[in-house]
Formats: sequence, C-alpha cells, structure tokens
Amino acid sequence: MTTIALLPGDGIGAEILDGPVAFLRRLEADGAPVRLTGPWPYGTTGWAETGSTLPSQTVQACRAADVILSGAVGSHPGITADQCPNPEAALIELRHLFDLRISVRTVRLPGDEDVIIVRNITGGAYAGPDRRIESDGVRAAEDRLVLDPVRVQEVFDIAVEHARAYPGRRVISVDKASVFATSRLWRRTAHATAAASGVPFVDVNVDRAAYELVKYEQLPSVIVTEGLFGDILSDIVCARAGSPALCGSATINPDRSFGHGVTALFEPAHGSSPHRTGSRRSNPTGAWLAVADLLAWCPDLAALDLHHRVRAALDQVVDTAPPTYDLAAADEPTIDLDAFNQRILDALAAVTA
Repeated sequence: MTTIALLPGDGIGAEILDGPVAFLRRLEADGAPVRLTGPWPYGTTGWAETGSTLPSQTVQACRAADVILSGAVGSHPGITADQCPNPEAALIELRHLFDLRISVRTVRLPGDEDVIIVRNITGGAYAGPDRRIESDGVRAAEDRLVLDPVRVQEVFDIAVEHARAYPGRRVISVDKASVFATSRLWRRTAHATAAASGVPFVDVNVDRAAYELVKYEQLPSVIVTEGLFGDILSDIVCARAGSPALCGSATINPDRSFGHGVTALFEPAHGSSPHRTGSRRSNPTGAWLAVADLLAWCPDLAALDLHHRVRAALDQVVDTAPPTYDLAAADEPTIDLDAFNQRILDALAAVTA
C-alpha cells in the first residue's frame, strides 16, 4: 500500500492538482494499493490557517506517508509578503527533514521527447545556513559550495537510470571545471560513471550548455549537473518547451526506504500564480507529469503500469486538444483547466485496479 500525503499549497496549487487527485481517488475507490491523506496545509495557506508555514500536523502526516504530492508553494491571494515573508521555506524544510536530496525534473516538449534534468537539491550551492555568512553592509557575504563525492555519485546513478530510457540520444554533464574544484570533482565522476555504466556523458561547460539549449534544434535527453546550474538550465528548457507549466518535478531520497516516512515529493515546477487563482485557465501538464513520475516511483503502483497509461493519456490530449492559454497564439482558441483534465480522465476511464 502506497500512502500519499496531499499538500495543495498556495495560489493555483489546489486547482492545478484537481485532475490528478481525482484520478488517484478513483484508483483508491477501485481498490488499487493507494491511500490519500489530507489535504494538509503548508506554505502561505498553512500560515494563514495555523500560524506556521509547515504545521506540525502536516509534518506528522508526511512521516506517515510514502510520498508527497504537492501543489505550488508561494504567494496566495489576500496575504501579503509582509504578513508571510518566506513561505518557500516550508518546501526547503521538507526536503531537509526527509533528506530529499536529488531533484529530477521532466520537461515535455510538444512534438518531441522529454528532457530530464537531474541535480542535487541539497548540498552544493543549496547548502544550509551554516555555510552562509550574510553581509551587514560592511563585511563580505559568503556562500560555501561543498560537494561530497558520494553525493555526486548518487546524482549520476539516477541520471544513468533515466539515460537508459532514451537510447541513442545525447546525455550531457554540465560543470565549470575550468573554475571550480567542485566542478572538477563533478567531471571526474562523470568520466568514471561513463566508463562503469556505458552511458556516454558528454562534458559541457555551463555557459556553453546554456547556448546549446537555446540554439540547437535537438535537445539532450538527460542533463546532469550541480543544483544551481540545473535550476537555471531547467528554466531554459521550459522556455524551449513553451511554458514552465510543461515541467514536472520530483525531489527524491535515492535510498528509497519505503515504510520509513516520505521517500519523495512530487510537484509541478511552476509557481503559485496568485493572480490566476480561481481562473480555471492554468495548464495542468506539470501536475500530470508529476503524478506520472509518482506512479513510476512507488513499487505497488509501478507494478500496475499506471505511469505509462497516464503519460499516454496526457500526450494524447496535449497533441490533439486546443492549447492552453500559455501556449496559444493570439486569438487562437484555447482549452481551460477543467476541460483539459476531463479529456485525460476520459482517456483513463478504463484504468482501474
């Protein structure tokens, strides 16, 4: 049995998950080995409800779950940044609490194959406050970037898993080895992993990688890189795809110790878009991508082949339905959130336990 803690979050977070949650609840009702708990508050809405961006009841629910399905966390209508200045800290705290140390982003390019970005999400440039010194306006600010060889190898091991799903496509390892000692470690690990796995990682400096992602027609299947580089490059890939809504995100603990608390958090990669909350116009592709990856991650659900069925339904709708507003040309007819979701749910109507 897979237990999923539902954390809708802020802004469009709840509505963007409507379709995927409806599908998961139908699976649950049909007897599939899945149980949803929540919704549990966190982020700005958690603060409004409890005074904390990560309430204790939400943490306890996550401790009792195998995975988290999250909406967006950030700004929310009616609550100012002065009232709740840093809601994203709740997401960062969850990552550290459950050691979700590797990020895997899936970007769907219409008419093309996915691009997968694999990076460390804790450590490196995303170190904790013990490796930062704030400036008081006189002394220098400092950020220490530290990478452990074991943790770097973990990132490459996950990248190999994804690269093998795309035989014949380019796989790149992005660094700045001419400048950073951490990048020289990264590059040595890329070469050792390529020799051991047979996956041909191509070394690309980060500035060159940014150029190629903008300029080259054919994108790589997998990009493996340090956290900050990957954060920037994944947005470039989303721009090539046409919208940040075409990205699903997973932050995972590669130990995969099911039965001992959360092993991964799945979410769409876009923000909370408070100005669009309630419009029912948002593009739910990233949420469906996140749920597809969740279904592939959890052994009980992976055995039902649900991941491939959800992706097939999503691809069918994206390829045949009118575009969502963020992908439409001027004056082009569009499809709204509810109609988009309904088409996917109709395509999945025969999927039961």
